Parts: sequence; structure tokens; C-alpha cells
Amino acid sequence: MRVEAAAGGLVVHVDDEGDSARLGAAIAAVVAPGTVIGLVGPLGAGKTRLSRAIAEALGVDPRAIASPTFVLIHEYEGIIPIYHFDAYRLDDPNAFDDLGAAEYFDGGGLCLVEWADRVSARLPADAWRIRIEPTGPTSRAYRIEVGEGVATTLRDRLDPGLP
Repeated sequence: MRVEAAAGGLVVHVDDEGDSARLGAAIAAVVAPGTVIGLVGPLGAGKTRLSRAIAEALGVDPRAIASPTFVLIHEYEGIIPIYHFDAYRLDDPNAFDDLGAAEYFDGGGLCLVEWADRVSARLPADAWRIRIEPTGPTSRAYRIEVGEGVATTLRDRLDPGLP
């Protein structure tokens, strides 16, 4: 795993699913109730894999976590409630509103929104944005846009040796 500071956050390069799970655990350690994370990337990039790693680190049974593509929202009980959205099949951002997304955002849990680029105007201004770019069969680059303080805390969890 390689972690780099970037404008607006971090870029985390991972080599395999184990690194992705480690990233998910680090994210889980720094999120607070009310955090909204928008996940963006092509089909098969690993949006659900990262969501599963975050949820598992927050105490959710990993076998219970599935892509919400057909259900649109999954709710999981963990250390904090987790609301897992998928905007892939929505016709337009208004359909996201019709799901009651804003009420979930204010619900005191963690909201994970896959295909967030389709509903980006509906996400809170302080939402994290994670763009996942496949760089090889199992390697990924995660571009994480988050406030500077959170980025520093996350970076320190991932690579405490960085200056």
C-alpha cells in the first residue's frame, strides 16, 4: 500500500483485496455518525468491496453485506447504523430524493452511496468522495476527497511513518 497526500485529501494505492480491507478498516476507524461517503468508479472497481470492508470493521457480519443494486438501500446494524445506497439504477437524482436519502443523511449513521456521481448534487457539502480507479487485476487507486484534518488522521492510520 502506498499513501500520498493530494489536493483535497489522499490517494491510496493498493495491490490487492487485503490492502482494500485495510483501507476500509482505517476509514471505519475515523468516520463519525452522520458521515456520508460517495463512492465512484466503473463496474467492478470495488465500490461494494470497500463498503463491505468498512461495514465489517464497524461490526457488521460480512456475509450480510451485498451490493444494493436491486434493493437500492440496505440497512446494517453495527457499532453505528450503516445505510448502503446504490444509485446505479436510478433514472434521475429526483429518484434518489424519493428514497428519503436526506433523512438517512440526518439519521446518525454512516451513509455509503455507490455510483455517487449520479446523485452528486444531492450529497451533503461535507460528504467524503472516494473515486476508485482499477490499475490492474487486483490493484486500485483510491482518490479520497475529505477535509484536511480527516485526511491527516486517515493517512496516519494507513502509514504512520509518513512525515
